[in-house]
Amino acid sequence: MKKRMIFAIGILFINNLMAGDKEDLIEQIKQQWIDFSNKKANMATINPDGSWQATSQGGLWQLLSPEASKAQIEGSPNTFNFSPRHIEVTILGKSKDVAFANYYLVGTINGPDDKPIATNYRTRASATFLKKGSKWVSIGQHFSPLYGGSGVIFD
Repeated sequence: MKKRMIFAIGILFINNLMAGDKEDLIEQIKQQWIDFSNKKANMATINPDGSWQATSQGGLWQLLSPEASKAQIEGSPNTFNFSPRHIEVTILGKSKDVAFANYYLVGTINGPDDKPIATNYRTRASATFLKKGSKWVSIGQHFSPLYGGSGVIFD
């Protein structure tokens, strides 16, 4: 009986840890897009070894260094006002140190003169994270336009 109780408590503890990680990642994704809209890069959430990215412009996969990710966020002449919706997170791996998130991203993009570039930005997003110590870092993101919405369309 004692072994069963210890086992049950252990299962509850593991489930609570995973639930905490899921909630932490959902909040991290929400904050990522607030920061992006404010042209602030949170370097603590970017993998120090770089991160793979495929944008909604339809480009190929590219490996971005942390510096390139920061420059993309902070140096853009455009203003991005995005909001993530319906975020789902799955924790994976033998050590529960890999996470996959999928969600929708909606909002607007304005050019440097505040000229609208995309007034109906809607895209599907997926992201892969790796847990390093107690922090989750992004190791890959993919964005593709959602039917009826626009991805990033630059002249």
